[in-house]
Amino acid sequence: MTAPTYEAAIIGAGPGGITAGHMLLKKGITNFVILERASDFGGTWRDNHYPGLAVDIPSLWYQLPFAPNPNWSRLFAPGPEIQRYLQDTARTLGLYQYLQANSEVTQQQWDDHAGMWRLRIKNRPTVTARFVISSVGGYVNAKNTIDIDGVDDFEGTILRPNAWDDGYDTRGKRIAVIGTGSSGVQIASALAAQARSLDVYQRTPGWILPKIDFEFTPWMRKALSLPGLIAAVNLAGRVVMDAFMVAPIVHLLSRLPDKVLVRVLPLYDKWCRLLYRILLRATVDDPAYRKALLPRIGILAKRPVISSTFFKALNRPNTSLITTPIQRITHTGVRTTDGTERAADLIVAATGYELWTDPETYRPGTILGANGFDLAEYYRAHGLRSYAGTAHPRLPNRWEIVGPTGFVGFAWMDYDETMAEHAVRMIEETRRRGAHVVEVSQDAFNRWNERMRRQGKAVQVYIVDCNRGLNSYFVNSHGEVVYYRPQTITGARRFSRRSPLSDYQFSQRPAYTPVKEKTA
Repeated sequence: MTAPTYEAAIIGAGPGGITAGHMLLKKGITNFVILERASDFGGTWRDNHYPGLAVDIPSLWYQLPFAPNPNWSRLFAPGPEIQRYLQDTARTLGLYQYLQANSEVTQQQWDDHAGMWRLRIKNRPTVTARFVISSVGGYVNAKNTIDIDGVDDFEGTILRPNAWDDGYDTRGKRIAVIGTGSSGVQIASALAAQARSLDVYQRTPGWILPKIDFEFTPWMRKALSLPGLIAAVNLAGRVVMDAFMVAPIVHLLSRLPDKVLVRVLPLYDKWCRLLYRILLRATVDDPAYRKALLPRIGILAKRPVISSTFFKALNRPNTSLITTPIQRITHTGVRTTDGTERAADLIVAATGYELWTDPETYRPGTILGANGFDLAEYYRAHGLRSYAGTAHPRLPNRWEIVGPTGFVGFAWMDYDETMAEHAVRMIEETRRRGAHVVEVSQDAFNRWNERMRRQGKAVQVYIVDCNRGLNSYFVNSHGEVVYYRPQTITGARRFSRRSPLSDYQFSQRPAYTPVKEKTA
């Protein structure tokens, strides 16, 4: 029987792909490929390079745990610096020799007879692999349409955060920023001082919390170089978050009856709104803006934006906050439902991404398992479910870095390591046993999802019942809350290393000539 081209294929060259590649090499697995639809490593940090881009988590926590960097320029590193860090890390780890760039995987199909995956690639030959680790990330694609009438009529320039034209001169321009998520807030803050006018269109007010940022001095960077210090900082972050947030929500609040949770949880939001009113009064000059900026949703129902410059930008005489709904985009600007038309030279469409939490993100016919199983159709019929946020019974020899009810931790890169460690551990175990195929059992899958349902009850009640009508990637079109994994960070990391091997089924397929490992 024909052997697969590779022992393993990693789809995506962002932080998760780098992590999975590193862990395969640690286990001595060298016959693998990293398939990337773009031209280089970096993921979202490669694709996004808009003005004001920066990480919204302190850099000391937003780095790969196995590649600590003591040389960050500031506490919240700018986007280009993170991209350089990811490229440098990939280069240091020797991963460039495994990268197959400009290779967009359009279909993943399991060949049950051969015991391998066939990965169809746009305009390139099909790749076959025994194991697949999907690391396409959580922000899968920028939304390819702007759901506003008249977009095609606009005679000016329209830019998106992930397709920014670095050659476009924003100085002296009339700019309209649509959206007040993280990207919209960062872009508006960066452009306010140089724009002729800046109109910020807000649909739903979100929580915008202060960002205490500063440059790292030479002595700080020297201190961060001390062996084990950055690892200790990461450990402290995990312990604090587990003790004061995750464990109480998962192990205490979830034991309370629903009727108690519905009464208790909103009290926390009322207290937060009181503090937020104080923040708005101290930072926003216009009373009407302060009223418009007060969130109606709970502080934990949508990811807060971290910025200390956005409110200052709204105080500028050239900047306006527009909360009247947009009616249409015209030839020369934006018209709102009250009939007011505001001229614009540039429209920034910060309208979001297709996310892994939405069933619509998964296209039928793209991820196919044994006996005609289609992951997208399954999700549409049964909802988004997974085993440990990474595996599915009908998709053998395959794991996801970002899957339903998967995210755990305080930073994506820490989470990437947790998920990749589980996947590579199972690959290594399959090889050790001399098996060809490994697949999570249906019983283990069902038990896991029932456990997640129990432990996630407080989060479900808070997001769905206490914040009705919420428009957030924390809740999808099916009303499912599948963003967070209701498990402590400590528990998830332990699970990745010591999960029961009995949850998986190991089996044989007709023999083929084993693929040879590459020389590292």
